[in-house]
Amino acid sequence: MRYRGGRILATWLAAMLVHGAAVAAPQAASGDARPVHWTHHVADHGGDRGALDRILARVVHGVPAPTRRPGNWALALAGLIGAGAMARRRVSVARHRSLVVFPPTDVARIADASPLGDAPRADDAPAISDLPRPADVVAPHPARDRTTHAAGGGAHLTYCLAAGLLLSPAVRAEGQDPAKLTPFVEETLTTDDNVFRISKDVDPATVIGSSSRADTYHTTAFGLNAEMPLSLQRLVANLTFNSTRYQRFSGLDSNGHDLRGSWLWQGGKELRGELGLSETYSLASFAQLLSTTPDQLRTPDQLRVRQGFVNGTWMVTPYWRLRAAGDRLEQRNSSPAALFNDVTIDGVEAALSRVSKAGNSIGFSTRLERGKFPNPESFTTPLSTTLIDNAYRQYAAGLTLDWTVTGISHLVARADQVSRRYDQLPQRNFTGQTGRIELTWTPTGKMTLIAIARRDISPYEYTRSSLVLLKGFGLRAGWHVTPKIDLSADLEAVTRSYVADPAQALGLTGQRDDRVRSMSALFSYHPIPRIDVQASLLHETRSSNVAFGDYAAHVAWLNARFAF
Repeated sequence: MRYRGGRILATWLAAMLVHGAAVAAPQAASGDARPVHWTHHVADHGGDRGALDRILARVVHGVPAPTRRPGNWALALAGLIGAGAMARRRVSVARHRSLVVFPPTDVARIADASPLGDAPRADDAPAISDLPRPADVVAPHPARDRTTHAAGGGAHLTYCLAAGLLLSPAVRAEGQDPAKLTPFVEETLTTDDNVFRISKDVDPATVIGSSSRADTYHTTAFGLNAEMPLSLQRLVANLTFNSTRYQRFSGLDSNGHDLRGSWLWQGGKELRGELGLSETYSLASFAQLLSTTPDQLRTPDQLRVRQGFVNGTWMVTPYWRLRAAGDRLEQRNSSPAALFNDVTIDGVEAALSRVSKAGNSIGFSTRLERGKFPNPESFTTPLSTTLIDNAYRQYAAGLTLDWTVTGISHLVARADQVSRRYDQLPQRNFTGQTGRIELTWTPTGKMTLIAIARRDISPYEYTRSSLVLLKGFGLRAGWHVTPKIDLSADLEAVTRSYVADPAQALGLTGQRDDRVRSMSALFSYHPIPRIDVQASLLHETRSSNVAFGDYAAHVAWLNARFAF
């Protein structure tokens, strides 16, 4: 299944305009809107209505109200964006070049750690902080057929999202919060003393042509954050574009974008969920490579990650909650040497929980996952060359807990039994236990301490298709000093074990184990509501049982952001 982002958003926009015209009809004296029947006409007594009619009525006709027609400014800007999309596409095809992009522009901030089962992270370690990966950049290169087509799709998605966001403020209901459209610009200055994460035992001049591993670069970014309420529904979108320029390694200069959108749907008090889509296009992290070659510097591996998901929760009774979800992840690499890492992962899951009056819950969950790799991985043995298909099936079942222990402490835990089976080389099969515990302690209204312990399977690898077992812990401390100043600090340690490497199963290598340690601090200053200033320091080290698998890096960045 391919996510036609542009078509989806264009259809959504048209539906919203039609819906606005429908509910703008004369209203009753009480001010209540007359419902628009999307199915067959029914009598006033709801008992004769079909199940589909009743469900649609709850979702669509929650609190209908008249909507305003889009203003001339919105229609004009949307038209300009549409014309720009067609012109840009024609230029792209004429030049036979792919859209050059950069990784997500939001300067990473220290954020809450996601629970097991959330969307995968750029780094598979149980990161407590998301400080920027300075090596995650993109250099332009001639496009192949596959990447040219994908880039065109990304351009259409970009412009359709922008057009929808410009029209959304004009399509809103009376008597409810207006749509929020927040443009922003930001500038980030970063210095990194080991951009390519090169081992201390490697002479950088032999791999990057410079005696220094360090560089300083600046990133200029702009974007839009939008939120539009529609009765009980809520639409949220985020678009970010950026441009990065290096002082020394100019081959890494690049432009990029990050697009995200979701529909937070609700049907009455018992039904709710989310439908979302995101797409990023960035450079595979240098931290995942054992060494950096001149070819990798000139034509780095560009990674396209597209994720779509849908989930829903139903309060069957006041004490029983049922949840179902489905998701898809598509990862595509541009480098011919990394095409074997192209993967499509489809997953479905379900959970049943018992909920107390206080909101605490305990439940059972299960998940089924299927990973497909379109390009086999090649291995050369003393006797022959072998092509390995890394496709797998994974099953998981376990218990979940969400409990407020005291007024100042909250516990979230999960324990699963996981089984992964590979289509080839069954000696790589994995069966074991995974789990995660997160304890949040809030002694005062201004201080928070979070402790996390985790044993988990990496959802996917950016540069390797083998299974990675993660074991680690993290601590995060936050202090709301004043209404304008916030401080936070993170400490984490994780061990990454590559337990299902095909080379290991073939007897070509031993198991690789990496140990990553990091410390970081973040200072945030909000002088006025529309301006944010942040500064951060990061120290990170990695040791490994594989030659040249170690590195040390120190990163500092300063960011200023202005929202219009």
